[in-house]
Amino acid sequence: MNVPDVVYLASSRNSAFVWNADDWLRLRRDHRIIGELVGSFPKASRQDIFLGLPLLLLPEEVTLLLEKKIARLVEYTGLKAQPDELLSERFREYKEKLFLEQADCLRDNRKRQISSMMGKIVEGKKRKMLGLHTSKKNMKKPLDKKTQEALDNIEIDTDTLLEEELAKLPKLSKNDALVQIHTAYPWSDKDNVKTVEWKHPLTSEQQLRYKVYKDLWERQYYITSGEKFGGDFLVYPGDPIMFHSQYVVQCRRKDEEIPITEIVAQCRLSCHVRKTLVLATYNEEKDVVKYQSFQWSESSMLKNS
Repeated sequence: MNVPDVVYLASSRNSAFVWNADDWLRLRRDHRIIGELVGSFPKASRQDIFLGLPLLLLPEEVTLLLEKKIARLVEYTGLKAQPDELLSERFREYKEKLFLEQADCLRDNRKRQISSMMGKIVEGKKRKMLGLHTSKKNMKKPLDKKTQEALDNIEIDTDTLLEEELAKLPKLSKNDALVQIHTAYPWSDKDNVKTVEWKHPLTSEQQLRYKVYKDLWERQYYITSGEKFGGDFLVYPGDPIMFHSQYVVQCRRKDEEIPITEIVAQCRLSCHVRKTLVLATYNEEKDVVKYQSFQWSESSMLKNS
């Protein structure tokens, strides 16, 4: 059995990013790692509704991937150096290669388009040779027998006609060529990759969050940040593209005192967004995570008052 290569996570300022689109898909589809897209979307760079690569990972996601040996946290040392003349020349050659490929693609597409319309082009050519009108309206009118026979007797070399039509195609200008926006460094050099140490979790609060995240992940849930709803995590039964989150999870120490007003406020907020509030605690002695769920319920006395 072939063991797939580990995913390379790019380290930058105590954060980890995924730049490769294939790695992003693999992490989401095979390992339920969601992260957050924070990059500009190539086809619509002037908006912030739909974002693209890179993918910024939660610290808990990075720790889990490293612990499970799914990923490797690295630093690309070559990216810190200024491009030398050899790399610059390599880039110019690559850019020229892409331009020539686009020109060939344009010609091939035009060739297929002309071939699909060759019947109409041939008929129009024959009509011009006989001095007939070639407008759409006149093309639909039936011809008399003598004219139709003359039209049928004209022979036209379709290969020559195809080349004549292709010759009319304007030459592609470099100003009109598409610009490729890379989602990964096109010339990765494994010799310039250095493994980076990941120092998380460090504090007891970070340890608590990671233990809760890992436990939820091992229960086959999808997990994202719960910051926008006042929690630590949002928990989904399936991929967030297809499902709404069910739970807002808050990580709490087992000996922590929580004011009742805070619980009421969090319950009402969770109820308002149609989710269940869950408090998660971690027992160090038993190495187990426990959960307590809360839901808001109005009493009939308050309703009738």
